[in-house]
Amino acid sequence: MSNFKEKATTILREIFLFLTSKQFLKNFAGMIGLVVVLLTFSFFWMSSYTHHGESLQVPSYLNINIEEATDKANQQNLKVVVNDSIWSADKPAGTVVEQSPKPLSKVKENRTIYLTITKFHAEEKLLPTLAGNDNYNYYKRRLKQLKVNLDVRSKQFSNKLEENTILYLYVDDKKITGKDLKNGIKVPQGSTVEAVVTTRGGGRVSVPNLVCKKYSEAEFIIGGSKLSVSIIKDGTVKSEQDAYVWKQSPPFNSGKTLGVGDVIDVYLTKRPPADCN
Repeated sequence: MSNFKEKATTILREIFLFLTSKQFLKNFAGMIGLVVVLLTFSFFWMSSYTHHGESLQVPSYLNINIEEATDKANQQNLKVVVNDSIWSADKPAGTVVEQSPKPLSKVKENRTIYLTITKFHAEEKLLPTLAGNDNYNYYKRRLKQLKVNLDVRSKQFSNKLEENTILYLYVDDKKITGKDLKNGIKVPQGSTVEAVVTTRGGGRVSVPNLVCKKYSEAEFIIGGSKLSVSIIKDGTVKSEQDAYVWKQSPPFNSGKTLGVGDVIDVYLTKRPPADCN
């Protein structure tokens, strides 16, 4: 029994001497210091990883141009990328109309914000043919879907066709017939197409005075009078709309009338007649 106590006392003394030795204390202090350094590094790394930029609030880039949006994003350590573009006749080209994430969203620094902007160049659309689409109101709805406008340029009397039947179109003052549409006519989105449509009625109207007027003006007057027109051009005419009426048949007479839908002949030349004021 006494031998066991002596051995235990000896072992404890050796352990105590080891634990209190300079070598052990030096190594132990080094281990403690390393653990502290590792824990401190881990804390700061995790803090930086999990909280870096999480308090950034996405600003609104809507209704400003893409250059301004880019500068604004750079100032807040964000990135912007244009991922789509659409045509708009109401906003200048390059204007931001949509963004993701939405304004006021919370994101981290260097987050990419995806933008949709208005196109710089209008997309061209193929005009529908008039076959089966010649009703003005229906054709107007078709063009609206293509983001193209349609207005009435003038009206011509017809007792055979339904009211508001499109006879032909004008694009940039150029006459477009049904045959032209079959061959394919494209216009930019946002542009305006004009239509000459039919009107029905009866009675008589006064013969208008068309001489000395440009054909574009004469055509408007004839349409308002519910008359039909026949055009006779001389060799100088390159553009009907810029030509002048130098003669008409029947001639203007303050007391003369024509039946609604009757034809009036207009003779066109490049320059106004010499006796025009």
